[in-house]
Parts: sequence; structure tokens; C-alpha cells
Amino acid sequence: MQKIKLHFDWFFVAAASASYFFGVVVARFSGRPLKILNLAAGLLIFFSFYLLQKVQIYMTSNRVNPFTKVRGVGESQSATALTLILAGFFGVFAGMYFLLQAKVLIGVNMMLIIAMAVLMFLSLGRFSRLFTSTMSWLFEGLVVSPILFLLGSSVQEYQFTPLLFLLWMPLFFLYGASAITLLFSEYDKSSSARSNSFIASVGWEKALRFHHALILLCYVSLFIYILTSNTWSRNWPALLLSIVSGLEVFLLEQMAGGMRPNWKLIRALAIVQFFSLIYLLTYPLLIQ
Repeated sequence: MQKIKLHFDWFFVAAASASYFFGVVVARFSGRPLKILNLAAGLLIFFSFYLLQKVQIYMTSNRVNPFTKVRGVGESQSATALTLILAGFFGVFAGMYFLLQAKVLIGVNMMLIIAMAVLMFLSLGRFSRLFTSTMSWLFEGLVVSPILFLLGSSVQEYQFTPLLFLLWMPLFFLYGASAITLLFSEYDKSSSARSNSFIASVGWEKALRFHHALILLCYVSLFIYILTSNTWSRNWPALLLSIVSGLEVFLLEQMAGGMRPNWKLIRALAIVQFFSLIYLLTYPLLIQ
């Protein structure tokens, strides 16, 4: 079988996994016993969905059809794609089976899994493909948080509280801001990214305003969560990340003003600020 090249967004995969584990830690902090099999099953479903999404995008872009009876030059690629599709579906059904055996594949968990599938496979529709590729940061952000964050706590049989719903907001807003920053870097470096991206659709100035608004909403919602949950003593360091975000905003504004951007630094700030937020919110729960 011939190898096929799938383009994975490792920031999205890592951010989604980190958000999922954060949900698990929140459930563990509440006194729920850690259920490793449930944890692994939820991750398996997400990874399998993502694999199926990327294989389908590859087949659409390269006109590969593993189900046709007509064989030609792409026969080996079709066989590889079919193998990956079968592996993806096996992963989905295996993960759902384990959750079903644990008696947690009901109610909210099933709704979260269905919502994740819908968001991830919207890009495969003929009419929705352009919109989802343009607004990738939005759909990916919804998968990262709230879906995977809530799923991580829910598969551990944690009962949702209003504070949990408030906690997903900073993660969603900051992921969106970081993803838009990375899109700026791709837009500047790659000519192929300029024809079909969020920045090309709305323009540099509006994209910057979106970015700044998401940064602001992140720290406003985080501040509201800290005050509402009365967790200032353990979560106040997370607000200091606003310094990192402020530096990112400053560098992007300099870029908009005509200065040559330092993309390595800007990309690093975008990635570090998101994972630092999860770390600073998770660490106090782990040590208590």
C-alpha cells in the first residue's frame, strides 16, 4: 500500500486533548474516582473522528475513491485510504462500546459526541465546506471547548454545575484568538492560504478586531469565573497571562502598521498562552 500524506493540525489536536484532560481533572477534584478506561475511550473517539475527517478531505482533494470497482493509478492510495477509514470507524465504535459498557453513553455524553461529529464533518458537505474552512477557528474552538472539556468531565460521571459551563468560555475564546494568530502566520507565508481562509474572507483589519475581541472576552469571562467560584486564591495567576496576550496584540498591531513581523515569536506566544491557561487552572486542582 502506498503512503498518503494527511495534513494534521497539531495545535488543534494538542489543544483538544489538553482541554479534555482538564475536564477529567475537574471531575477528579470533585471527588470522583478516575476511570482510565472511560478517559481512553473518549480520546479514542475524538482521534478516530479526526482521522476520518482528514482522510475524507484527502480523498476529496485528490479524487481518490476507495469504493470504486475501477482500478487505476490511484489503486494503492485507495487501499490505504480504505484501511484508514476502517481503522477510524473501528476506533469510534470501540470507544462507544467501552463507554456503553461503563454505562455513561447516555444523555449528555451522547449529545456531546454527536455534536462533535457534526462539527468535525461539516467540512465534508458540498455547501458547508467553504464556510467551515473559512471559519475553522470557530468550529475547532467549539470542539476544543466546550465539547471536549465537558466530555472529559462527563465520562467520569461528573454532574454538571453552572460554574463548569462558565469555565469553558475562557478556553474557547483564547483558543479562537490563538488560532486566528496562527492563521495570520500561514496567510503571510503561504500563497495557498490566501485564497480560502478567515483572513482572506474578512480582511486583515476585521480579523485583528476579532482577535482582540476574543482576547478581551477570554479574560473578562475568566475574571467572572474566578469571582463567581470564589477561587481567587488559587486561580489569580491565570489572569497574569493577559501580559502574554497583550504582547501578542502589540506585535500584531505592529505588523498591521507595516513592521516586519517576528512570526516565530508571535506563533510561540499564541501557543504558549493557551496551554499556560490550562496549566494554571489545572495545577491547583492537582496539588490539592
